Amino acid sequence: MKKFLLLMLVILSLFVSGCTVGNKQNAKDLGLNTVTDSENLKSLVKETKNRPLFDGVNSWLEDDSASPKSSDRETDYTSTDYTKTNVQVEGVDEGDIIKTDGSRIYIVSWNRLQVIKLLGKGQMELVLNEKITPVTGENYNSYTYYSDLYVTDKYLVVTGQKMEYSYHILEKNKDDADNEEATEPVLDYYPYYYNYIHMSIVDIYDIETLVKVDSYQITGYIEGSRLIKDNLYLISNYQPNYYDLKNEETDIRPWYIHNGEAKYFDYSEIKYLPDSFYQAFNIITTINLGKERSIANDVFLSASYWGQIYVSPTAIYFAANYYTRSFINDLFGTWKQKGLLFSFQINSKTGEVSFGGAGEFEGIVINQFAMDEYNGYMRLATTDGWGEDVVNRLYVFERKLVDEAYKLEVVGKIDSGLGKPGESIQSVRFNKDIATIVTFLRTDPFYTVDLKDPYNPKIIGALEIPGFSTYQHPWTDTLILGIGFDAVDGRTTGMKLALYDITDQENPVEVRKPLILSNGQNSWSYSEATWNHKAIMIDKTRNCFGFTLWRSNWDNYYYSSTNDYVIFSVDETKETPITLKYSFSHINYFQQNKSMYEGYYWRYDFAIKRAFRVDDYLYVISGEVATSHNLLGDLSVVDDIIFEKAFVDAK
Repeated sequence: MKKFLLLMLVILSLFVSGCTVGNKQNAKDLGLNTVTDSENLKSLVKETKNRPLFDGVNSWLEDDSASPKSSDRETDYTSTDYTKTNVQVEGVDEGDIIKTDGSRIYIVSWNRLQVIKLLGKGQMELVLNEKITPVTGENYNSYTYYSDLYVTDKYLVVTGQKMEYSYHILEKNKDDADNEEATEPVLDYYPYYYNYIHMSIVDIYDIETLVKVDSYQITGYIEGSRLIKDNLYLISNYQPNYYDLKNEETDIRPWYIHNGEAKYFDYSEIKYLPDSFYQAFNIITTINLGKERSIANDVFLSASYWGQIYVSPTAIYFAANYYTRSFINDLFGTWKQKGLLFSFQINSKTGEVSFGGAGEFEGIVINQFAMDEYNGYMRLATTDGWGEDVVNRLYVFERKLVDEAYKLEVVGKIDSGLGKPGESIQSVRFNKDIATIVTFLRTDPFYTVDLKDPYNPKIIGALEIPGFSTYQHPWTDTLILGIGFDAVDGRTTGMKLALYDITDQENPVEVRKPLILSNGQNSWSYSEATWNHKAIMIDKTRNCFGFTLWRSNWDNYYYSSTNDYVIFSVDETKETPITLKYSFSHINYFQQNKSMYEGYYWRYDFAIKRAFRVDDYLYVISGEVATSHNLLGDLSVVDDIIFEKAFVDAK
């Protein structure tokens, strides 16, 4: 009997040691384990979809010896009084399709980069208007699009995505073939598949000369990016292909390309959270844009997709949902949804990223504004379930070091009282020790939540009004701007812009009358501002805000639509505190230049994307035109640039 017990102990010890190979803790990543080799990696990755290839690896870096564009920035016009991209967290910049630094306007659209030089008094000059497709060329199997810009004192940074596909024959191994004596490879059940390769791209331009000085590519989709001081954080997600997991000779690791050199990440660079799920490689790329550019990567195995990303000056948080099955679920053939909160800490001095712990929650995080970090606590609002079974919750997490591993533990929670039966969360805004949460089914309960005691969050006030806000913006410490929709019996009837006063946090009120942009009969109004905060121009110095607005009209059995950039003033002392102040359109440029556009309106984009105020002038940018307007004058066009004409003339 003793011999049997001793044998069992030996077997158990071997099993445990086998399960913990390569699981040594890294002081930089307390709580994560390290991958040891290919076999260890493939055993961790369960379900994946994409395949790594080194096809067509070339440098996308243009020749540095190219003649620099003329620039004399020291004597150029520049302003310090201008509106910036509307971001969630102060000090954390977010990429957008159009940016300004007070002296230029930078525009990226698919594969075209445009730079407009501001000359003062509303005058403009187009100084760059070119395609930035990778120098390796594009064909019908490949295309690249660019989606975000960042501007620093030294650099213009453009981020984007490249996608290409190739044709592959799937073959069975000889041992898997029905005929074991066969000498020729046997086709699998599917004779071919198209394999998509996704590369995240960062192109860096010298801000003075607008010459590309660096380019970096990494496998996977871009899930988000942020700029904190001189550090750009690019977050990407890469899934290996299922078929490659079956092939022992295939390397499933992600890779990167820098200055023409392609390289796989070392196994020792790949970390994972024990007892979690490993569907994909999640990569945080840190690019320092200071005196000496440098690139660092943090690679970890986790979810195939992160639903929401939140970044503070000191941390990066990922929130994902996944499904599990228990014995009870198996009996009824159901799945249970869970949420995973994953965090990394940012060193405030070096910008270095290190693991910050993980925690669990229930429900879905609707957007990044349902996440917030304050005084070392992470707050999270979620919606869970459908119909009458909807449950809305608010969590407070605290980062703790337990058994030499970082963890995010729930220290405070609200799991009842947020919303009436069937109501789900529509918008959230955290502002230090207070949170305002909007739920909706038929009316709009506007809740105030006291977060002064993170261990005991409380709902302290509620306001019931028609409609709902999909975006909230703290206008002052006590006034909240709400952008959303008016509604009657659960049916939206138009856009709604309202101001809420939370001076008395236990009794929030709607400030007098909201502004309703009514749909009218068989018509509608819509704006990107209802779901993308970066589409909103916030100008606190002049008490106004603006966004692009689509409206339809129904006339004689025909629909027509209009697109305008509208600016609203905010004055809480007026009967209607939000009023329409200005409106701008670019449709007349199509009507006046039909011959140039060949009469095909649908081929071109005259919808206004963004607008910026620089000093007393408003610069309005659509896909085809940029115009400037004197806000102290009659608002007529001071200067304009027609991009198609500039492109044709350049040829």
